[in-house]
Amino acid sequence: MDKPIRKAVRCYLIKDNEVVVTKYKKGNKKEGYYDIPGGKIEEGENPKQTAIREMKEETGINIQNLKYKGIMTIEYPDRMFIFDTYISKEYEGEPQEFEENTSEWIDIDELLKKEKILSNIILLDKFLIKGLIEDNCNFNLHIKVDEQENILRIDYKLEKDNNKKMK
Repeated sequence: MDKPIRKAVRCYLIKDNEVVVTKYKKGNKKEGYYDIPGGKIEEGENPKQTAIREMKEETGINIQNLKYKGIMTIEYPDRMFIFDTYISKEYEGEPQEFEENTSEWIDIDELLKKEKILSNIILLDKFLIKGLIEDNCNFNLHIKVDEQENILRIDYKLEKDNNKKMK
């Protein structure tokens, strides 16, 4: 069976040992879950533009100097998401509350202990975060999950290349 594929972005805004997250409000099927800001690439947008727009829409924060870090694929039993992944450490503004979600800075170690986290947060785990935060590293991450966001399998590849073209 071919699974439908949705292309989207995720953007990790990190300072010290904290990251900006969104938390879905009541009425959303993912109510109470923490997520990394991002979303669907709209027609006429490139992934970097999408990351900037989604961060603003979901958190109220303007980000600058995004760095492309790699591809993260999340595979559910009946669908797949392929995320162009970015990191930023430069921003203006603070996390805000919106109709569908709240946003906040949260300590990475504390976040990883939360019960309701979406699978893309695993990239912040101490064994995987190197590919996200090191300047000369990029990654390719494939996470297989069930419908309850339980991680069934992780395949991870780091690539070091100072001359790699960035998206």
